[in-house]
Amino acid sequence: MAELRVKGTGTLKLFENDNTSSVTIASPASLGADRTVTLPDADVTLVSGTIVNTPSLKAVRGSAQAIADSASTVVIFDTEIYDTDSAYDDSTGIFTVPSGKGGKYWFGVTGGYSTSADISDVNFWLSKNDQTAISATAGLAIGIDVHHNGTETTNQAQQVSGCFSLAAGDTMRVYTWHNYGSSRNTAQGGRMTFSGFRISL
Repeated sequence: MAELRVKGTGTLKLFENDNTSSVTIASPASLGADRTVTLPDADVTLVSGTIVNTPSLKAVRGSAQAIADSASTVVIFDTEIYDTDSAYDDSTGIFTVPSGKGGKYWFGVTGGYSTSADISDVNFWLSKNDQTAISATAGLAIGIDVHHNGTETTNQAQQVSGCFSLAAGDTMRVYTWHNYGSSRNTAQGGRMTFSGFRISL
């Protein structure tokens, strides 16, 4: 195994081609033991003063989506605002963790229905690997079950967010369920959003 050793000042200088400027990698003045910095097996670009939490995405529901009564249905956020790793499919509503990008993720959804009617329940939940029930095994779904009594005003909104441990190939999507008694439309024009980003490896 090849090694690069720097003695003396404990610094490694990387110079520009014209040798006028350099970047210095310096070790601490004193170490209690050997330390290791392990680089990821992927291309990484460091941004000055910023920790880049990617992949990240934000998508909205641009037009209304009809949701059948008493049926768990994936909300398809059909308009992407940004999608850093092209990991979100706006035709299916599914975010898939890219290769080499597993880790802890945060996701959130804000949404509701563009309707006014007597209802009992409206559910929204974040679903890992197509968990189709809000009452899921821990770590597979995070949701909200809102109980209404009487006639509600239009565009009732709920917010759900949570953290998930995801591996490459895992998927995230948003489900909803209602019992209005007939098909109802989701809010539209950007009033429904799905967003998320990786927190850490």
